[in-house]
Amino acid sequence: MNMKTGPKYTYVDSAEGLARLTEALSATSRVGLDTEADSLHHYFEKVCLIQLSFAGSNYVVDPLAGFSLAEFLEVLSRKELILQGADYDLRMLKKSFEFRPKAPVFDTMLAAQVLGYERIGLAALAEKFCGVILSKAGQKSDWARRPLSAKQLDYASDDTKYLEMIADALTRNLQESGRADWHQECCERVVETSGFEGKNDMKEAWRIKGSSGLAPKELVFVRELWKWRDEEARRRNRPPFMILHNEDLIELARWRAGSPQEPLHPGPKSMKRITGENLARLESAVRFAENLPLSEWPTTPERIRSRERQSSPEKVEALLAACRTIAGELRIEPCFLASRATLTAAARHEPRSIEKIMEMSGMMRWQAVLMMPAILNVLGD
Repeated sequence: MNMKTGPKYTYVDSAEGLARLTEALSATSRVGLDTEADSLHHYFEKVCLIQLSFAGSNYVVDPLAGFSLAEFLEVLSRKELILQGADYDLRMLKKSFEFRPKAPVFDTMLAAQVLGYERIGLAALAEKFCGVILSKAGQKSDWARRPLSAKQLDYASDDTKYLEMIADALTRNLQESGRADWHQECCERVVETSGFEGKNDMKEAWRIKGSSGLAPKELVFVRELWKWRDEEARRRNRPPFMILHNEDLIELARWRAGSPQEPLHPGPKSMKRITGENLARLESAVRFAENLPLSEWPTTPERIRSRERQSSPEKVEALLAACRTIAGELRIEPCFLASRATLTAAARHEPRSIEKIMEMSGMMRWQAVLMMPAILNVLGD
């Protein structure tokens, strides 16, 4: 099969078909783009489909079909890209192909957030601006499996089919509201950050959500259980959550720290599905944690201790209140204007200019401009 054309899309699964697509792509300036990956099913995640829409045509490219994507991706990188929630797609494209955009990116989800929409998902935007109801039937597919069904390909192609129309409508609204510059800066930031490597190296990756408030006696079990889970996930090529959910891992760690003499079975409810060699390796990880000397227990990261020592809780709460007021007037989400972490950094460093607010807190310029009067007021002008 070289290039199969259906009523909705062209399925590209050969070098010849990709060459024709690349030629057509060269003649356009703007492309709706999306990807499908196998993150829900595999540890070693990868891009399994690349969907494009431009000039009234829709394409679904199969990057697992065994042909080179180099020329195609180079041409694609020079086009203005329209994506819904660009961060994940750009991270996956970089991880799988070292792809980085060289032209502007228009993120429709970020535009919806800048405009203060309550519903910012693709289905909501397609319904609002295009009058169509998108199916969610393929959301949890294992996109690495072949062959793909017609329903899966229909679902995938729908993800880009309406992006240009949505982007045009959002652009008009951004210009009318005077927030086009905000959106542009948001898009530039997401392109920049999507090119970064993971923030945590393997030494710190075990500090999962929900573990920051635990005592060292509990953290030692979190760390060793995380290592056990990661090894199991790698061995079986399954996402870590399929081995043990984060909340279950933390529950097990806290239970074990408080019940050192109890057998792992029956233990917490999540233990019931861990059996055989998997259980034996888990027991080994638990014993290792139990035998570690105090000197090797994890501690609270210095950045957290420093923040706790230096940030005034009263000033942070005052900034959060001001943020909620400003965001309410603008009809945007407060956390989209400024997160607790950025406001904590502002309270700690006490910046006195827009540039310093951006440098010390990580805010974008539009956020710093909006928050600066409140920051100066709370900190004392």
